[in-house]
Amino acid sequence: MQEVFLLSVTLGLTLLMFLLSKSHFLCSLLQAGGLLLNALVFIINRLQFGWRDLLTHMDYEWWFRIILMWIGGVSVTILIRLMARKKWNAPHIRKSFGSGFLVSSIVFCILYIFLLLDLFIFQRSEFSDPAATLNLIPFKGAFATYWPHIKAGRFTDGIFVQFFGNLLIFAPLGFYMGLWWRKRPHKWILYIFPVILAGVIEACQYVFKIGQGDIDDLWMNVVGFLLGILAGKVLDAIRTKVTKGKEKTI
Repeated sequence: MQEVFLLSVTLGLTLLMFLLSKSHFLCSLLQAGGLLLNALVFIINRLQFGWRDLLTHMDYEWWFRIILMWIGGVSVTILIRLMARKKWNAPHIRKSFGSGFLVSSIVFCILYIFLLLDLFIFQRSEFSDPAATLNLIPFKGAFATYWPHIKAGRFTDGIFVQFFGNLLIFAPLGFYMGLWWRKRPHKWILYIFPVILAGVIEACQYVFKIGQGDIDDLWMNVVGFLLGILAGKVLDAIRTKVTKGKEKTI
């Protein structure tokens, strides 16, 4: 499968790059550069048909693969940082991780915000469906469409991208909001936010007839957001254990 191959190549190249340079910053810089370069190539290719076409004919399978590669590379640098001890935890290496993570996160968040705006606003504003439907029965909507294919191992016709893209689209948002809200009060707001956000999106799709309101989309988006929060907590817990409490975050 193409996604697995691309992810494997990214993991291997990132690991090799770090072993040669011992710099998280360099790895992150190249990851961010690759993300921007791929985005630029896509934009240039679509601009020949005009800005309207760029915003309304996004190739989400292509974007999913690009972001998957970026996540794979970042995961390698984070894993190295999590397990770093002794000479691999030297001050200059820790500093390079902080700088690299900041640069990589800024670039990703800019493209991620654009992707969300396009997915939920620009794309859907071009289409109106008078027969828009509303599904309020869990596991009878999008999940029922995709899950039999996933369970049977059939990933043709974009099934893999559509299912996991729908499930994980809010995972980065949950991860970064979890980090940002780490020391803030009223933690309950962090957990109610994805329910409200996904609910508003699904309601707007149905009310304005720009898509199908589906409770499966809602709970899958919320689960993805919570997985993002959980990922941040797991990373902090691992780092705390590895350093025996000396460091509580990555």
